[in-house]
Amino acid sequence: MHYAVKDHRVKRGTSAVDYTATPNKGGTITPEAIVLHDTAGRLDHRSSVGWLCNPDARASAHFVVGRAGEVVQLAPTNISTWHAGASSFNGRSNVNGFSIGIEIVNPGIMQPAVGNGARAWFGQVFPIGEHGIEHRATPQHGAGLWMPYTEAQIETVAALCLALREAYPSIAALTTHWAISPGRKVDTNPLFPLEAVRARVMGRQDVPAHGDDTDAVTTVGVNLRRWPSLGDNVIQVLAKGTRVRVLRSGVFTNGEETARWYLVATGDNEGWVHGTYLDLD
Repeated sequence: MHYAVKDHRVKRGTSAVDYTATPNKGGTITPEAIVLHDTAGRLDHRSSVGWLCNPDARASAHFVVGRAGEVVQLAPTNISTWHAGASSFNGRSNVNGFSIGIEIVNPGIMQPAVGNGARAWFGQVFPIGEHGIEHRATPQHGAGLWMPYTEAQIETVAALCLALREAYPSIAALTTHWAISPGRKVDTNPLFPLEAVRARVMGRQDVPAHGDDTDAVTTVGVNLRRWPSLGDNVIQVLAKGTRVRVLRSGVFTNGEETARWYLVATGDNEGWVHGTYLDLD
């Protein structure tokens, strides 16, 4: 999927994404960061849109991303919204004044309920097995039950962030609510693949690989991945000797490793390959 920003509104292809204007907004900003949030509400994204557009909520964001990857924009991306609250990033307070907020539909932290369920703060009980809910404990989040994000959500968030970064060269960071409001907020939850998405978005300081549109050959059997990370994001396994077209490259840091990855086209798919496993022509 490909998103683009024109006149501070997001388009997918030739059509603008759904737009529902929130009254909960401020003045003009120059975006310097993207902050990811959970809605901590029901799984219907429209209920979250409705709340963030309610003046009584005194909260808002620029986007809501639903479980099926739906995107609703609530405010122009050069206007501040009220998503961060009391917050600080790199020593700067009032994060609303220089950031874009993306709300991802997710019920947030849950507690055990009878019948192998997980109870959200608003009372709804979700069957653990049906939703793949997991118990996790981290210093930033505490202990609780958490619902995984859908692949559609993760892909949409990453694609949306890439479009925003391309539109605003001033954006230099991708962070979360728990990072800018530690001890007060726990979203996004521990199951969100933050480092993988951050590497895909912020690591994409792309430079020509070996001249534009270079051919290359895989030196071993290698995984073609959705983004430059060794996590669970394999699209296809390429056999040794597969010829690919290199589109661009970038240096990415994942955990302790910093390496060059290549975005390649195989004819059937487009994805990322670790530079160790390519022989460039």
